[in-house]
Amino acid sequence: MSQLQTPLQARRAPLVRWGGRDGSASVSSHAAHTFSALGSYVFGALRLNIMLAIGALPLVLLLLLAADPFSAPPALLAAVYLAMPIVTVAFCAFRDSPAFRIGLSAREGAGEDSWWSSHPDQSLLQPALHVLRRTGLRTLGATALPMALALILVVDARWALDHAWGFMLFPAFLLGAALALSTAFNTAALISERADAPWHVLLRIAAFGVLRSWPLSLLNLAVMAIAMMGLIWQPLLCWVLASSLVLYVIWAGSRWSILPTVSPRAG
Repeated sequence: MSQLQTPLQARRAPLVRWGGRDGSASVSSHAAHTFSALGSYVFGALRLNIMLAIGALPLVLLLLLAADPFSAPPALLAAVYLAMPIVTVAFCAFRDSPAFRIGLSAREGAGEDSWWSSHPDQSLLQPALHVLRRTGLRTLGATALPMALALILVVDARWALDHAWGFMLFPAFLLGAALALSTAFNTAALISERADAPWHVLLRIAAFGVLRSWPLSLLNLAVMAIAMMGLIWQPLLCWVLASSLVLYVIWAGSRWSILPTVSPRAG
């Protein structure tokens, strides 16, 4: 049989054999890898959402049971403060867990300083408990000052609203509380990178990152506000479906602001 192609076959060949003889297999393999990575991310996010709900149980109960969580800022901020250790766990998972490293190999970019270096790739509970043991008390200690400052400024802002001349001070109090809250989340992100750093160093670098990367800080605050509105509207549904996604956005902004100042080393 002749090996010569007719003009019609020659025109159709690029459509039939798109990408060459090995190109179709390559595209198919790439698509399979992409879907596998996305499936791993979704499965890991759902598991992390459950862990977040358990670790932040005071905050979840407050959002579920309180008619208006914003009516009691001290209780709300105290619940957020108690949830900071599990927030640090989530930040460590975003940094090192293969489930959240879409587009990278299981160990690419994560050496001995990885929190997941001694655990199976798909494991989430065991390394999370390891992170919680290593960083739980440290997170509470390091974030105590910015969270306390945020609480004081929020109380002052509510006090200012009760006075006719207080409207001049209200924006300053509210801005200070927002910066203190952002500093607390930056501190949690910094602990996921350098858990061995002294507390005063953590706070200094976190606060400097908030001020230097103020557009990212504003974005994180907007994400927090939108997430809080969603949690008040449908607390359980939003928490189960979106808590890890919200924290991922906050972690990305916080990490971007602090990485130029510190060399990562967590292990």
